[in-house]
Amino acid sequence: VMTAPRPSVRFLDRRTPPHIATLVAVTGLSALTMNVFLPSLPAMTDWFQTDYRLLQLSVSLYLGVSARLQIVIGPVSDRFGRRSVLLWSFVLFLFATAGTLLATDVATFLVFRMMQAVVAAGMVLSRAVIRDMVPGDAAASMIGYVTMGMAFVPMVGRRDGGSSARCGRMSPELRGCGTGHRGAEHTNAT
Repeated sequence: VMTAPRPSVRFLDRRTPPHIATLVAVTGLSALTMNVFLPSLPAMTDWFQTDYRLLQLSVSLYLGVSARLQIVIGPVSDRFGRRSVLLWSFVLFLFATAGTLLATDVATFLVFRMMQAVVAAGMVLSRAVIRDMVPGDAAASMIGYVTMGMAFVPMVGRRDGGSSARCGRMSPELRGCGTGHRGAEHTNAT
């Protein structure tokens, strides 16, 4: 049985198919987005001065929007092309991420958090790109690498998200984290 030759791939050359590392990174970002902020939820509750259960909506609403988007991303990418859909989804994702970082109330945060679900295009389209590039067995192998990246990133994401929650803006009492100084709010209280 004769198989088609693998396409030539050059890293960061848009005239060639994407490198496996690019596909792993795209899928990893999709998984990271769900997991990196989870350790920050308690601090975010304090920051937005709201109930924890309201902030937990950021998880369920994100997953709901992500699930719905996964249904339409495939046909949209068939119509407009995988690359352009992926690039536009990342532009929208970056806009939504800026919105979550700049949100001053929980409602605004939740709206932008739902918009972040557009990054699901990375999870869906990385596999579709692989199936477009290579036949059967080679595709299964490449999809295995992409899936490993998707499984690894949440472990690192939660660790790093917890570290940033302790040192970031969401935790005012630890603003001096890493500098040896306590935050101004904590110093004034003692």
